[in-house]
Amino acid sequence: MAPETQESKEPTRRVLVVDDDNDALKILSDFLEARGFAAVPAQDGHEAIARFHDDGPFDIVILDVMMPGLDGLEVCRRMKASPHGQITPVLLLSARSDTRSRIAGLYGGADDYMSKPVDLRELLARIDVLLRVRGRYRELAERRGDALAVAMSDGLTGAVNTAYFKIRLSEEIDRADRYNLPLTVIVADLVGLPEPEDTDSLEHVTEERFAGPVDRLLQATGEALRGKLRRHDLLARFRRGRFAILLPHTGRHVVQPTIERLRSAAGEVLLNPGDDDGPTAGLDLHVGVAELGPKMDAQTLLAMAEPRSTT
Repeated sequence: MAPETQESKEPTRRVLVVDDDNDALKILSDFLEARGFAAVPAQDGHEAIARFHDDGPFDIVILDVMMPGLDGLEVCRRMKASPHGQITPVLLLSARSDTRSRIAGLYGGADDYMSKPVDLRELLARIDVLLRVRGRYRELAERRGDALAVAMSDGLTGAVNTAYFKIRLSEEIDRADRYNLPLTVIVADLVGLPEPEDTDSLEHVTEERFAGPVDRLLQATGEALRGKLRRHDLLARFRRGRFAILLPHTGRHVVQPTIERLRSAAGEVLLNPGDDDGPTAGLDLHVGVAELGPKMDAQTLLAMAEPRSTT
């Protein structure tokens, strides 16, 4: 067997290619696939938004401007309104080559703009430049992120803490209001955590009998819940067994499958995490859901998501 080359160790770069012209979509996708990219096609603006949020992350988006319904400029604005979209390069393609159209695209949040018909060699060169810039930005962001991780993390469960969640929630509310996007919050209480055997004296609550097992269950639950969420969703732990989940670009009417996945994940947590043959801990989630409405702030939205009955 031949030794593994350095190139084979590099992850495949994923590109979301959006064009309502089937022939153009196939030409671009085939060209990129032949040069080592993984091309994910979308035939209109609504499909592009769905794929961006549900099938991401992507390394770059190549987006046609002139599409019926949701055009490329609006798609770009919606993508750039999300945290992940802010660091994903968007290259616009348009049959319009006038200065005004280029300026509109760049002010709409695009990182580059090319006129059709596209020179594929130039397209490849521009993609390479955008990916290099993105790579440098991510390196700087990761260094900064290491310093911020402790400040915003719950630590035990891998979820974020209450303070950071409320900051992000306020930011997402502002984005949702600005771009008329849906936003839903789930608040979930973990049911079934063990209680101290002696409730008369906290002195009897030892690490071995209470804190240790509960910590292990909470840690395992946090990992299980995160595994059922999308990359741009946000999981927080507010206190002991209370979690909150921020679901950007999501309406309440499509949240039920997510709730079922989360409850199933909690129910599969083992009583002794790490013992694959052991019994489950018998945990469940008591869930409340609220969707952002007019003139709502973070405090109101969280209050509306307060669990009231078993879902």
